[in-house]
Amino acid sequence: MALEDFFDHTCDIYHILEEAVSPGYGLPASPAFSYPEAPDIAALKCHFGIKTDGTELQQTRPVNYMVSATKLTLPAGTDVRLNDRIVDCGTGYVYTARVPHSIRGHHVYVWVEMRDMDRQKDL
Repeated sequence: MALEDFFDHTCDIYHILEEAVSPGYGLPASPAFSYPEAPDIAALKCHFGIKTDGTELQQTRPVNYMVSATKLTLPAGTDVRLNDRIVDCGTGYVYTARVPHSIRGHHVYVWVEMRDMDRQKDL
């Protein structure tokens, strides 16, 4: 079985952008972060793992959030970076990438974090 047969999902990857934005009133510019409208890598074959790194409940006001981490496996050489936005094309869930790891040039894996209620409509 080839590794390509393992990739049974697709995802879109959005690289985080940093801009210097001034709030006005003569104040100096400070960094602001955003994601582009169109994905940098679209419909990439991948695999979202079933087991999670852990699920926790963050108690905030006015609602509580469930945060869980899932292992994402990607083809070798995929340009994925820390804090990239990753959208599962099948479910529409939005994830944030942690530190990616290249495994001997064979494949790339990265733990991705999802907050409850994150959906693609929030892009």
